[in-house]
Amino acid sequence: MPLRGALSRIKVTVGGALAAGILFFLARTIRWTGSVPKTVAENDSGLVIVFWHGRLLMMPHLYHLARGTRHKPYMLISQHGDGRIIATACRVLGIRSAAGSSTRGGSRALLELIKRAQEGSDIGFTPDGPRGPRYEVKDGVVVAAIKTGCQMVPCTYSAQRRWQLRSWDGMIIPKPFSKGVFLVGDPIAVSEGDGLEESRLRIQGALRELTERADSYWSSP
Repeated sequence: MPLRGALSRIKVTVGGALAAGILFFLARTIRWTGSVPKTVAENDSGLVIVFWHGRLLMMPHLYHLARGTRHKPYMLISQHGDGRIIATACRVLGIRSAAGSSTRGGSRALLELIKRAQEGSDIGFTPDGPRGPRYEVKDGVVVAAIKTGCQMVPCTYSAQRRWQLRSWDGMIIPKPFSKGVFLVGDPIAVSEGDGLEESRLRIQGALRELTERADSYWSSP
C-alpha cells in the first residue's frame, strides 16, 4: 500500500538521521586512544576493513580517525528493516553501503563491493553478521580480498565503561564521557594459493586477538 510504503520510508529516514546524531554525539564524548599502523594510515589503495558486528556502532567515527576523510568507504549492510535504518545512519556519517547479507542479497552486494574496491575504495565487513555465530568469520570477506587483491585490516574498539547488550553479537555501547580504545591490526594479504579456509582462520584469529586486547586494555598491569 502507498501509505504503508511512505510511512516506512519516513521511519527509515527519520530513524537513520536520529541514530546518526546520537552516535556522532556519543563518539565525540569518548576520550579515545588508539593505535593505527602506518601501513594502514598512509595506504592510498583500497583496503578490506573487517570488524565484529558487536563493534559496529563506533566504527564510522573510528574509521575516519584511522583513514582520514579522503577515503570514501563502502560497507555491506543487511537489507532488512533495521539494516535500512543503519544504512541511512552510516550514509549521514560518511559511509556508503551495499545492501545484502549472507542470508539475503549477499552475492549481488558482494559483487558491488568487489567492484568498488577495484576502483580504489575501502570496503567494510562485519564477517560474523547478520546473525552469527559471534566472532566467527564467514567466507565472503576472504573472497572479496582475494578477488580484489586488497589487504584485510582487522579493527576493533572497547571502552572502560560500557553497556553490553544481551544480543547474539554482544553489542558494545560505550557510556558517554568514558575512555575508549580503538585498535587496528597490520594488513593481512591473501591469495587464491593460500586456501580459503586458511585465510579465513588467519583473519578470524587476528580479529579475536585484537578484540581480547581491547577488552582487557584497562585491566592490564
